[in-house]
Amino acid sequence: MVALSDLPSVYVAADPDSVIEIRNWLAIGPFTFQPLLTDPARSFFRNDLKRYGIKEGMIAGADVEKLQKRGVGVCLINVPSPQLKLFRYVSGKTENRSNFYLVARIHSAKARETTLIFDGSYSYAAWINGEKLLEVRDKYNVNKAGDRFVNAMLKEGDNMLFVKVGRGTNKRSWDLICAIATPQEGARIFRVNYSGDIVVNPITGNTLEIYAGPYRNGKVELFDSGGKIVSAGSFANLNTNDRPFALPEMNNLQDGFYKAVLTVGHDRIGQTVYKGDFSGFVKKTKAGLTGISTGALYANDLNAAMQRVEYLNGKPKEDPASPDETRFVNRNRVFWGYALYKMSGKNAVTQLMTYNDREDHSGVFIFHHNGNRHRTAPLVIIVPPELQGDSMIEDWYMSNLDQIETDNALADRYGFATAWIYAGGRNYSAVKTEKEISAVIDRLQSECVIDSKSIFIMGDCEGGRRALVQLALSPDRYAACVAASPVTMSGGIDGVPVNLLSQMGNTPILIRHGTDDDVSPVENSRKFYAEAQRLHKPVEYVEVSGSHVNVAKDGHRYVFEYFSRQMEEAGETEK
Repeated sequence: MVALSDLPSVYVAADPDSVIEIRNWLAIGPFTFQPLLTDPARSFFRNDLKRYGIKEGMIAGADVEKLQKRGVGVCLINVPSPQLKLFRYVSGKTENRSNFYLVARIHSAKARETTLIFDGSYSYAAWINGEKLLEVRDKYNVNKAGDRFVNAMLKEGDNMLFVKVGRGTNKRSWDLICAIATPQEGARIFRVNYSGDIVVNPITGNTLEIYAGPYRNGKVELFDSGGKIVSAGSFANLNTNDRPFALPEMNNLQDGFYKAVLTVGHDRIGQTVYKGDFSGFVKKTKAGLTGISTGALYANDLNAAMQRVEYLNGKPKEDPASPDETRFVNRNRVFWGYALYKMSGKNAVTQLMTYNDREDHSGVFIFHHNGNRHRTAPLVIIVPPELQGDSMIEDWYMSNLDQIETDNALADRYGFATAWIYAGGRNYSAVKTEKEISAVIDRLQSECVIDSKSIFIMGDCEGGRRALVQLALSPDRYAACVAASPVTMSGGIDGVPVNLLSQMGNTPILIRHGTDDDVSPVENSRKFYAEAQRLHKPVEYVEVSGSHVNVAKDGHRYVFEYFSRQMEEAGETEK
């Protein structure tokens, strides 16, 4: 028997100085349903507790005891990561299982307003002390890790967070992430995670819908390509977790790209949208490119960008089972469609570029530059983790816009350009990747947009391992390397990074690892750093509390700060 009192409390100090991830839960379920009688997508709306005389939203210790006596599964869960994967807690088949009920106890040192940050799949609802906070339906995945931002009051002492998570039709994930932040930090994370993603319907008709996260007051403006405001509106005391803010009166606007800007206080968040028939834009653009001769590098760039846009345009226009998935695909359509539109005028900031290596193998990479092509910029090469695709143009990696846009914004802030390489996808090898990087650098040097003396390399997890392997292959190429939570004690035919340290020259390396990482255990970095010290290599090691999941998408800020510091030190040395 499991008692509610056995559940450890999450402690919130009087003045918390960091985001608090909830990792301890009491789980009830999963409950079964009859798929022949109930649509799996609608199974979330079954009140499984009602038959036991328990109301959703709160539960008492006696209720927990009663459920177990009547054969309902109850267990305590402690996870190293805030991402709770409920598939792990189901024995047997899952086809007729849908709903888990989860309870967390939050002990607050004082009564305070807080922001609860959620992400979940397929559908979930949350209550605090019996008051319903939000309900989210039909999400296939936890793309952001911090997706919903809800302001709530914690009373002094114990508080009960009650969450219902339904699998529905989902075979991808049955997950929940929840964290507690101060209102100020919650607003900051929202601005990071939703930069470039505030619009619910990025391909729009007569009404534009805006999600404002924890903000209840704000202003929305829509700008045309000339920077003129063509529509505007404001909202006050509106919880957009319940319903988005709608900006109407767009039916008189011409089809094309516009920029929507949400202003909340002194902060502005923008996103490009397309108004009208996006398929018509694709057809028109393709027709305009038919006269461009192939073979020239920029013509190849345009052709690759066109392929990406056509690939996205060929996907179903709407996913009836998941409006969230429709939004995700439409955001990608607009982002890459706008990139193609700007590329046709040779003024894109983020674009696809192509290369041919010295053995005449071709490929595609994402290049970002802050727009000032008259000055060369130091380059950061971003090595991907393990990918399963054959083509970058069709890979999920290019759809990872939250991370792409966030890291590119950090690069702009610190004055870097970025190159997101593909590393062969599932056909990865270290040798192929080295040739790809050489070809990417050659292409960018031919454009005179990068500083060949200031080339950096970075990667996360398996991408961190690959970055270190590349450093061992070409140690004189890079000014510095950063590997976040890298795998260093394995590697197969590519070699094991911890065994390659002697080949990495004197290039400065920064390793950063979370102590609770359950994907790439922290022992990887501890072993690597110990070996680096033995060999007297210039390796810095930073160990932080945390796991493989970051609620905020700007976790790479330290990367660009480190690269900036290396450039400053190199400049001082030259003087």
